[in-house]
Amino acid sequence: MFTLEATWMWHYGHDTIPDWDGKLLILDTDAHNSLVETNALPGTVAVYGYTIVLQGWMTMLYSGREVHFTKNDLIIYTPGITISVLAISDDYRGICLVADKDFAFESPTMRDAIRAAYLPAVELREPRLTLAEDDIRHLMELMGIIRRYLLSPDHPFRSESLRTTYGLFLLELTAIQERTIRDRRFPKRIEELFFDFLRLVTIHFAEHHDIGFYASRLCITPRYLSQIVRDVSGRTVVDYINQMLLMEASYLLLQTSLPIVGIADRLHFSETASFTRFFTRMKGMTPREFRNVK
Repeated sequence: MFTLEATWMWHYGHDTIPDWDGKLLILDTDAHNSLVETNALPGTVAVYGYTIVLQGWMTMLYSGREVHFTKNDLIIYTPGITISVLAISDDYRGICLVADKDFAFESPTMRDAIRAAYLPAVELREPRLTLAEDDIRHLMELMGIIRRYLLSPDHPFRSESLRTTYGLFLLELTAIQERTIRDRRFPKRIEELFFDFLRLVTIHFAEHHDIGFYASRLCITPRYLSQIVRDVSGRTVVDYINQMLLMEASYLLLQTSLPIVGIADRLHFSETASFTRFFTRMKGMTPREFRNVK
C-alpha cells in the first residue's frame, strides 16, 4: 500500500523533517498549499488521518459521497477510502494528524485507533464529527506535543514519546466521541465485532479473501458477519477485502519492479489471469496499462 512516507516523498521528493521515520505527521493545511490536493494522491493511502477544520469550509467526494465540512468539524480518513476535494473556500485553514497504518497497529491503542476512526461513520453514517471548542483545544494541545517531538530528533525517547502521545490523542478523541454520540444506532457488541473485523481484514486481506476466515476468527457465522458489516457500513465483507487488495496491488505496480505474476502470487490469487480480471474490473484498466500510464 502507499505508506505515509511514500506519499510524502511522492509529493515533495525529499524529507523535510529531521530523521523522520515516516510514522506520524502533523500538517497545517490551507486552500493554497498542495497538502489539501488529495485529488493528486496516487490512489488510496494506508494511513489514519484526523483533520480539524479551523476556518472556512471544504466539500469532498468521500468514498463516492459528497460531504461538506465547515469550521470545528473533524474530518476522518481511514485506510481504503478514496477522497478528492471538490471545492474549498479561500479562507480554509486546518490542522491534520496523519498516522501510518502500521504505526497504529504497533501501538497498544490499536483498537482505539480503529474505533476513533470509524465510530462516527458507524453511529452517524458520517466521516466527520462537529467538536466543541474545549475539545478542539485539547486535541490541538496533543497535536502540538506531537509536533514538538517530531522536530526534536535528538530527544532520547522520541519514538516512545510519539507513540505515547498518539495514544493519548486517540483516547481523548474516543472520549469526545462517546460524549458526543448519545443516541447510538448499534449495541456495543455489534460495534466491537465490526471493529474487530476491520482490524483483521487490514492484517490478513492478502492471504485470506474469503469471509469464512474472518467469521471463524470472530467466532460467528459468515452469514452473521455479512449482516453486521452490511447493517453497520452499507458495504459488504467482499467490498472491504477487495478495496484493500486494490490498494496493495496499486502500490506494488507503481512502487516495485515485481512482475505481474509475482504480484498475483503475493496477493494469493490462484492465477495471474484472475488477478488481471480483478484489477481490470476494479480499476478500469489492466495491471500492465496501470503500470505504464503512471
